[in-house]
Amino acid sequence: MAASSLQNTPDELEMMEQRLAELEAKQKNTPEEYTTDRHSPFTEDILAKPLPKKLKMPQLISYEDGNDPVGHLDRYTSWMELQGASDAIMYRAFPLTFENRAMR
Repeated sequence: MAASSLQNTPDELEMMEQRLAELEAKQKNTPEEYTTDRHSPFTEDILAKPLPKKLKMPQLISYEDGNDPVGHLDRYTSWMELQGASDAIMYRAFPLTFENRAMR
C-alpha cells in the first residue's frame, strides 16, 4: 500500500502546484478588483473616482460616540469642499473620520 501511494506522489504534487498557481493568480488583483471585491457599501462609480493628488484629510476631525454628529458632518463637509473633493470622494473618505468606538 505504501508503494502505490508513492507512485501517486508526482501526480499529487503536480495537482498541488497547479492549485497553488491558481491561488497566487487570484492574489494578483488590480486595485479596481480589490476595491469591488471587498464588499464595500459604495457603488462601483464611487469607488472608481480617482483621489485628488493634493487631498489632505483634516487632522482635527474625528468623531467619537456621543459627540455632535451634525456638527461633525458640517465640519467635515466644509473641509472637503475646500479641498475640491467630489461627493464620491467625500463619501469614501468619511468613515476615516470615526474613532474606533464610532465605527461599531
